[in-house]
Amino acid sequence: MSVGGEPREGGGTGADRHAPGRTAFGLDDPFGVWTETPDERLTPDRLAHRAAAASVRRLIARLASTSASADQLLALAERLDRAIDHMPAGTRPGGPGAEEGMAEASLAVEHAHRLFERSPFVGRANPVAPPLHLAMVDGRIEATVTFGRTYEGPPGSVHGGYVAGIFDEALGAAQSFSGTAGMTARLTVNYRSPTPLDTELRLRAELATIEGRKITCTGTLHAGERLCAEAEGLFVTIDAEMIRRLLEQS
Repeated sequence: MSVGGEPREGGGTGADRHAPGRTAFGLDDPFGVWTETPDERLTPDRLAHRAAAASVRRLIARLASTSASADQLLALAERLDRAIDHMPAGTRPGGPGAEEGMAEASLAVEHAHRLFERSPFVGRANPVAPPLHLAMVDGRIEATVTFGRTYEGPPGSVHGGYVAGIFDEALGAAQSFSGTAGMTARLTVNYRSPTPLDTELRLRAELATIEGRKITCTGTLHAGERLCAEAEGLFVTIDAEMIRRLLEQS
C-alpha cells in the first residue's frame, strides 16, 4: 500500500497530478517537509543549531583553502578538541527540527523536520551541507546551490558525487508532488560539462510519470546558461507504517 492511497497513472505535469488531499511521509502536506521554516517560527534551539553549523561550515571552507602554518593548524586542532570535549552528546526535544508549536504537532512532523535540518545537502543545521535551497515553483522544484573548494573533484569543478547527491535530494522533493512517499530505487546522472565551483548553480526537478508504485522524476543542473548535468530518478512507494517507523528511529 502506498502512502495516502495508490497514485494515479499516466503522463502530464507534476502539477496536473498533485492531489492536495493526499499525504506523504505521514504528513498532511507532502511538500511541507522540504520547505524551510520561516525564522520567526523557529525555536531558539533550532536557530542556535543553525548558527553553530554555519560557523563550522565557514571553518571547513577555510581549512580547504588556507595559508596557515603547521603550528597554527595544530593550535587550532587543540582549541577545537577542547570545545568538543565541553559539548554534551545526544539529542533532546527542541533540537534541530523543532519549531514553535511543535508540541501540538504529530511526532511524524517533528521527526521529518529534524531529518530536513540534518540533511547533508539541504540541512541548515548540518555543517557539511552546502546548503541546497529548495523552492516549489509552478508544480516543480527550483533549487540553488553554491559549492566551495570543500566539494572539489576535478580542478575547479564540483565532485560528481555531490552533483548526484543534490539531484537525489531535489528529485526526492519533486516526487512528493505525486502525493505519495517513495525511496530512491535508481538514479541516473548524465554529466554534460564540468560543474564549476564558487558559482551559483540552478537545479530544476519535476515529476514525470507515475506507474503503480513507481514514480519517475527528471532534473537539470545549469551554471548560467550552460547545462552541467541532467538526471532521472526512479522512486518506489513504501508502506506508510514503515515510513513512520523509520522517522521515529531517526
